[in-house]
Amino acid sequence: MARATPGGDDFAMNAAHDPTLERRLHRSDDALSALTRLLEAARARAGLDALAVADTAGLLVAGAGAAQTCEELAAWAPVMARAAANDATPAASAPFGGGTSTRRVFVAGSEIVVACLGQARSAAEELDVVSAGCQRILSPARV
Repeated sequence: MARATPGGDDFAMNAAHDPTLERRLHRSDDALSALTRLLEAARARAGLDALAVADTAGLLVAGAGAAQTCEELAAWAPVMARAAANDATPAASAPFGGGTSTRRVFVAGSEIVVACLGQARSAAEELDVVSAGCQRILSPARV
């Protein structure tokens, strides 16, 4: 039996049955493309409405889902990632009707925020996976 290696026909055929192999067929050397693919895969796995990676100013770095939703999610992400200063502050996720989660991620001394929108039970796990992926993709060794 022939060994499945990246770029070979056996590899492509086996990739259709094994998601860990399929990932390797769609890798990108471009950080933005890699982030977008990471977010799209996570959104599909968890059934989320949107995922966004934002800087601390609320600017969208990469997203998966409807463009406007990603832009709005990114704008609110830094606010949602911070604890409220007092209990009179309305919930930061109010514009989305709830169902949002965030993770603050530090990459090479800079902070980004990963945010998701949707009622998936696995949202927390997907945020962990996406956060680790962002650290890997945006690390100085890769970029």
